[in-house]
Amino acid sequence: GDRRMKKTTLHGFGLFSDPDRRLEYAAGEVVFQSGDYSDRMYVVLDGVLRLTQGENEIDVMTAGDLFGEMGMVENRPRNGTVTAVTDSTLIPIDRLRFAALVRQHPGFATRVMAIISMRLSRRTEGEVKRRSVERELAIGRKMQLSMLPHSMPQIAGWQFAVHYHSAWQVGGDFYDFIKVDDAQKAGRICLVIGDVTGKGVPAALYMAVARTLFRAETGKGLSSALVLQRVNELILSDNRSPLFLSALHALLDGESGLLEYASAGHNPPLCLRRAAAEVEELPAQGYLLGAFRDVSFSEEATVLYEGDALVMYTDGVSEARHADGNFFGEERLKSAVAAAGDCSAEEIVQAIVTAVGSFTGSIPQADDMTVLVARRIST
Repeated sequence: GDRRMKKTTLHGFGLFSDPDRRLEYAAGEVVFQSGDYSDRMYVVLDGVLRLTQGENEIDVMTAGDLFGEMGMVENRPRNGTVTAVTDSTLIPIDRLRFAALVRQHPGFATRVMAIISMRLSRRTEGEVKRRSVERELAIGRKMQLSMLPHSMPQIAGWQFAVHYHSAWQVGGDFYDFIKVDDAQKAGRICLVIGDVTGKGVPAALYMAVARTLFRAETGKGLSSALVLQRVNELILSDNRSPLFLSALHALLDGESGLLEYASAGHNPPLCLRRAAAEVEELPAQGYLLGAFRDVSFSEEATVLYEGDALVMYTDGVSEARHADGNFFGEERLKSAVAAAGDCSAEEIVQAIVTAVGSFTGSIPQADDMTVLVARRIST
């Protein structure tokens, strides 16, 4: 079909008759890399090759295709990397041979341009689709960010700060501050942090569902453990939504500093104890939401005294990777929190983000990352 047609368009010019001119590439072997000097173009005699720019696949070349001609003609470095997907046979054509072919066979240049035009048409169509998807993702990111709190709670004697960054344009992490209406106690607030399994658009959609469920159940005045139980039941009542997430739900009394919380398979929160100058890992156990029916969640409690800070985070922090494959881990996180000492909530958040960035270096962020800090200060 199409491959045979493309291959035969270059027959008749002596390209395929000389076996000494052929180059063999094994599967996985790189033909050239981005930035390499462009001294030749290639005709694919046999095999499949992939053209990439960064992490994006730009084109796939098969028998009869051309590649590398623009760099050769314009005398500029390669702007992409070509790798053999299967064992491949190529015919190289340098500038001198290209000029000779054009002189000897006037139809050669016409046929080359026709093939290039077909390929550019495919790439242009793909680029239009890619940009369309990027625009839609940008809109999705705007919508998702609009669902997260725009400002920090204002409670006397407390500071709050958050860092949120998704690995993709949209993600599955979320956090929330939910004011608790209590006629007997003012200054009560619910802190929620969660992490939907997966990444990208599906995780972002489920994140929106999860946030809505948490807000609805928290508004009923239930304990943290019961809120998790109700959210779990609601998720499992709809078999069409394969939603799994970890979450930490906490009720904070601004006057007494009492923190009552429950975990659904989420990373245990940390508490910076000013008096003892140490970072304590608070107990937290529970099942992932959406995983099991008829489960209950344990209620835990602690008190945050003046100078203490609560740190809630998702596993994008602790599982951030170094180039050698090692994780950032809980111990480095504790060290970063401890080093922040008497800093503000915002400074503690920034200390954590900086520590993670220093550890990962140039390695791209692989998972969504969220940090929420609540610090009790003097009034």
